[in-house]
Amino acid sequence: MSDLFIHILFASILLIAVLLPASWVLLTWITPRSVIDRYVSPPYFSEFEAIAYQYFPTSLIRTMLFSMAISVPVCRRIRKFGDMHKHVPLWFNLACRFYVYGILGYSFLCIFVIIGLVVLAEFGVNG
Repeated sequence: MSDLFIHILFASILLIAVLLPASWVLLTWITPRSVIDRYVSPPYFSEFEAIAYQYFPTSLIRTMLFSMAISVPVCRRIRKFGDMHKHVPLWFNLACRFYVYGILGYSFLCIFVIIGLVVLAEFGVNG
């Protein structure tokens, strides 16, 4: 049973190593121009950030900020995006939520499981 668990965890790590960056770049590529024009400007971003986040690779940071702001209400309040999730196209809203909850969430879950396994291996099951 534990052997199967380790194989599934290893396959998950390989899947995440491919899926996480690929989906992040894809989400950056499909970000609507209307969203970029509306939100990558003051007061949401400084003048420097507005210029820097227009181009790759810093556009990945912009995509992560947008994805988190659309999916997690606390992140909207930090950058003062307001009701951003209501002003973006529905398909982009769903894509951001899938990325944050599905892909990032699964990645963090696997990381926590690995940390737990390392702790168990270090200290032993019986203490």
